[in-house]
Amino acid sequence: MIRGKVVAILAFVTLFHFEATPTVAQRLSGEIFLAAGKPGLEDLENQALAVDNDPLGVANYLEGFRAGRALRQYTSSMLTDGQADRLGKQWAALVADPDVLARAERKDGSLWWPRAEDVGFFTAGVSYALSKHPQAIQAFSKGAGRPEPKAGQEIEEWLNEAAASLSRPARSAFDRAFRAAATR
Repeated sequence: MIRGKVVAILAFVTLFHFEATPTVAQRLSGEIFLAAGKPGLEDLENQALAVDNDPLGVANYLEGFRAGRALRQYTSSMLTDGQADRLGKQWAALVADPDVLARAERKDGSLWWPRAEDVGFFTAGVSYALSKHPQAIQAFSKGAGRPEPKAGQEIEEWLNEAAASLSRPARSAFDRAFRAAATR
């Protein structure tokens, strides 16, 4: 009986959360991104559509749930499915506006940089996937509209160049989220 109530409460909270954030809710089911297994092709397409339609919202959603494992699976699946170009475009949409990334918000009496954190988190997932699938770097960089890494340059360093122009506090938030994503 208690288990049924817990399931009903979780279903309500999930529904309420998605109703409260319609841009993510329209294309993204939490179960798809947060599932432990490798996504099937239909799930992968649904995830990709979610990121296509609201890259910052999805990055925020995943960072908020500390879903690094799900993000790493998504980015790796995109590369193994031959969608490196598309993933590059998705990532480029996230880093396209440094003013948005550098915008601070006041929370609990202090400043924080939520968009820089979200994008740092997502960038870590991309970095992980590209390090596991280096053959996809060329297609990814084409999709991202960036030159390929220089000879001997680490993927992490290459991707983090996108945050180089951020203010020191925003860059720090980006870097902290990037490092944290590897452990979540």
